[in-house]
Amino acid sequence: MTREAATINKVGQTTFDFTDQVVIVTGASGGIGSALADKFAEAGADLILHGRNAETLQARVESVEALGRKAALVAGNIREPKTAEDLVRTALERFGRIDVLINNAGGNFASRLEDLSVNAWNATIDTNLSGAFHAARACLPVFERQGGGNVINVGSGSANHAHPLRGAYAAAKAGLASLTKTMAWEWADRGIRVNCVEPGATLTPASRFASPETEQKFGRYLALGRVGRPEEVADACLYLCSDAASFITGTVLQVTGGPHTSSAADVELVRGPLDA
Repeated sequence: MTREAATINKVGQTTFDFTDQVVIVTGASGGIGSALADKFAEAGADLILHGRNAETLQARVESVEALGRKAALVAGNIREPKTAEDLVRTALERFGRIDVLINNAGGNFASRLEDLSVNAWNATIDTNLSGAFHAARACLPVFERQGGGNVINVGSGSANHAHPLRGAYAAAKAGLASLTKTMAWEWADRGIRVNCVEPGATLTPASRFASPETEQKFGRYLALGRVGRPEEVADACLYLCSDAASFITGTVLQVTGGPHTSSAADVELVRGPLDA
């Protein structure tokens, strides 16, 4: 299978070949980040994995190597431009190129807006928005020299509606969607595609949906009747970075299980009482 094309190996299943491509994943130690690392490694890529905790990242490196690919880690705070520079330097020293950047690092504070400290606001914006900007801009000269590249910004479905207790996070992710569109326009003539994937409720070890009761209750509000899995978010990123999506840039792809219903009353009408 060539690198240039996606191939169908059986009805309803597409595989994508990223053999010998180099992929940077920020926030690689979490649920979605881990799935991204595994999915791209399975597709043949070598990886640079970023996170705050070097010990946790080492476990991810070993997971990638168990899949037959190479990986290196960069531990650091994505809020700092130096971390972005370290990612690029490590990728070039280890592999000599960068093909894909996935800005997955994120985080939030649960607080009403009036109770949110200035430091918490700044940390949330810097982690979810500024970090992606720093990383993408650091990769830009490499993409230009190579004649192209792909950037995926991992946003959130929270960007599209009010999100009580997570206002700074939702605002940052809305900004990330807007940044994606401008970045895609400004960099298109350099062969760089930039897209945004917005996960909805996704079941990770650290998510608020981790309990079966909460998972089931929240899933009732979604068209598909369940919350998502990290692997499903990773699959969307894999697609957008492949040549199957060669005419797609500046798009925001929601991976949310369908639209939320408008009210609890609608859920009860279609699916019965919420406490059933």
